[in-house]
Amino acid sequence: MINNKLRAVGYTRVSTKEQAVDGYSLNAQKEKIKQYCEMHNFELVDVYTDEGISGKDIEGRAGIQDLMNDAKENLFDVVIIWKLSRISRKLIDTLSIIEHLNELNISLQSISEKLDLTTSNGTFMVQLMASVNELERNTLKDFVVLGHKAKANDGEWNGGKVIGYDNIKGKNGKSKLVINEKEAKIVRYIYETYLNGHGYRHIANSLNHTGYKTKRGNKFSTIAVKDILLNPLYKGQIRYGKKTNGIKHPKGSPIEVKGIHEPIIDPKTWDKVHERWIMRSKQPSHNRLGSNVLTGLIRCPDCHGHMVVSNSSYRLKDGSRVKKSYYVCGAFKNKGATACKANGIEVSKAEEKVSNRFEELIDSDKLLEHLVSQMQSRTVEDKAQLENHKSFLTDKIVKCDDRIDNYKSKISEEPSLSDVWELAISRIETEREEYTQELLVTQRRIKTESSSLDIELVSKLMNRLIKKMKSTQTNRELKELYLAFIQEIKMDKNKMELDIKLLFNEANIAEYLIDKPDPDNSLGLPRLDSKDNTSKNLPKDGRFFLRHPIEIWV
Repeated sequence: MINNKLRAVGYTRVSTKEQAVDGYSLNAQKEKIKQYCEMHNFELVDVYTDEGISGKDIEGRAGIQDLMNDAKENLFDVVIIWKLSRISRKLIDTLSIIEHLNELNISLQSISEKLDLTTSNGTFMVQLMASVNELERNTLKDFVVLGHKAKANDGEWNGGKVIGYDNIKGKNGKSKLVINEKEAKIVRYIYETYLNGHGYRHIANSLNHTGYKTKRGNKFSTIAVKDILLNPLYKGQIRYGKKTNGIKHPKGSPIEVKGIHEPIIDPKTWDKVHERWIMRSKQPSHNRLGSNVLTGLIRCPDCHGHMVVSNSSYRLKDGSRVKKSYYVCGAFKNKGATACKANGIEVSKAEEKVSNRFEELIDSDKLLEHLVSQMQSRTVEDKAQLENHKSFLTDKIVKCDDRIDNYKSKISEEPSLSDVWELAISRIETEREEYTQELLVTQRRIKTESSSLDIELVSKLMNRLIKKMKSTQTNRELKELYLAFIQEIKMDKNKMELDIKLLFNEANIAEYLIDKPDPDNSLGLPRLDSKDNTSKNLPKDGRFFLRHPIEIWV
C-alpha cells in the first residue's frame, strides 16, 4: 500500500527568557505541531530543536542548521512551525530560509499565522511579519538598555552573581543584593590584607591555600582580587555603563549612585584601598617591595603614619663624602615640619634590630606556648560551631531532596511543562551538591578539631620559618616574609627601640611553611617535605592548625 501522506518535520526554539512562558515552551510547541500534522494528515518524521538560544541570527543554532542540511537530502516535504518568530527575528534570515526551502520544493507552514506562501499576498505578509519581529527585537534591546539605566539610577544592581552577595527576589518581584556573610568575610579579608601591604598574588595564594573559592567555584586569580578591590559595589555604590558584556551600553559617562544594598566595606576603607591602588599603579613594580625591607611596616611614633626612606650625605674633614639612609616619617618628608617630626632612625640599624628580634621571637619558647594555648582554648568553641553548621547543612540537603521529589511529581502531573520542572530539578541538584561538599569538609574539620596539636609540632613549624628566613637571598624575599608575619612595627623614639606586632593565621602559615600541592594529588592537599614527618599530624581537609588569626605585640 502506497503512503500518500506528506512527510513533515517540526522546528521549535526557545530562548532562556521564553522557556517558562506559557505556549513558548518546547513541549508546548511540539504538542501543537503534532496536533497540526494529525489534522492535516501529515506524517511527522522529526522535530528539530534549538533550546535556550536567541533568535537574533541563525549562526550557532544546530537545530536550524540540521534542518537545512536534511532539506537538501529530500528527507521531508513540509516544515511546520508554531510561529514565524521561531525561525528568526531577523528579516534577512527568515526570507533566506524561506527562499531555500522553496527552491527545494519544501513548503513552510506556520500554525499561528496561517500563511500561504504560494500567493503574493502570503509572501508579502511573511515579509511584513518578519520586519515586525526584527523591529520588536531591536526595540527590546533599546528597552533593555533603558531599563538597566533606570535600575542603576534607582540604586539597583544590573549584574549577575557577585561574591559577597546573594541576589534575592523580594515580595514586590524586584531583586535586591543581600549580604552573604560567609562570602563577605572573604571580601573583608581581601581589603584588610591589601591595606596591610600585601599584593594581589599574595592575597590570591592565601585564599587558594585555605580552600576558598570564587562565587562560581573557581580558584582566585590576581585579576579576581583586583576586581573585588576596585568594585565600588562593596562600599554601597552602583556603577553602570563602564563595561557590560553582550549589551551595548548607553553613551555618556558611567552612572555611579548610592545603591539600595548594604555595603560590606566601610566607604573610608574602600577609599583608602583605592588611594593605595592609585599610588601603587604610578610606581614601577620593583618599588612596591623595594630594597628597604621595613617600608610599609614601621610606623611614626607621633602621627602613626608610615615611615619612608630618606637619603642624606655629608662631607668629612678629609674631604670625603659619606652617604646614609634613614627611615623618617612620611608626612614629614612629603609635607615638612608642620605635618610631623622626622623621627629618623638609620636604615641599617633599624633593619638589624628587626632581623635579630624577629629571629629571636620565632625561636622563643614563650611564643610557642602562647600559640598552643590560643589554639587549645578555642578548640571547644570551634567544635560547637562546626557541629551547628553540620546540622544546618544536613537540614538543607533534606529540604533539597524534598523539593526534587515535589518537582518530579509535577512532571507526571503536567508533562507539557516537563522542561521547566527538569530545569528546576537541575538547579536544586547543583545546590544540593554544593551543600554535600561543604558538609564533607565540615565533617573532616570536626575530626581535626578533636585532636589538639602539641608544642613539638608547632616547634617544628617555627624551625622551618627560621630556616626560611636564613635562606632568603635578597631584601625583596625578606620583605615578603616580614609582610606575611609582621603586622606593624612601632618605634619608641626615646629608647630607639622597635616593638613588633606578629600575626599568625592559616594563610601565612600555608604560604610560607607548607610545600606547594603535589600535581599528582587529585585532592590538591598541601603537604610538607617528604623528609619531615610532621605531615602526618596535619589536618586532612587542606586547612592548617590556626582556625583564627593570632596577634601578639612583642
